[in-house]
Amino acid sequence: MNIYISSAKKQFGLILLLIVCVLVTSIGVVYTKHLNRKYFSELRELSKKKDEMNIEWGQLQLEQSTFATSSEIENKSSNKLDMHQPTKDETIIVRL
Repeated sequence: MNIYISSAKKQFGLILLLIVCVLVTSIGVVYTKHLNRKYFSELRELSKKKDEMNIEWGQLQLEQSTFATSSEIENKSSNKLDMHQPTKDETIIVRL
């Protein structure tokens, strides 16, 4: 009878250990799933922000190419700075 009690205690201890392992593992799975959802949500937000920034970058490049045209530069120089194309008399040639 003493052997049976010792064996029953070992089995109970083993079952208790397995229950604790299952609980710890299930908590780990739930926590990992939570982190996965959190990081996936963050990834979607960052992807949306990246797309918005790419659109803005394209718009800025288009704006830069518009302002860099020679006609735009000429208009701004003549309107804002009162500049004009030099005449033949105003042109000086420097030779070295």
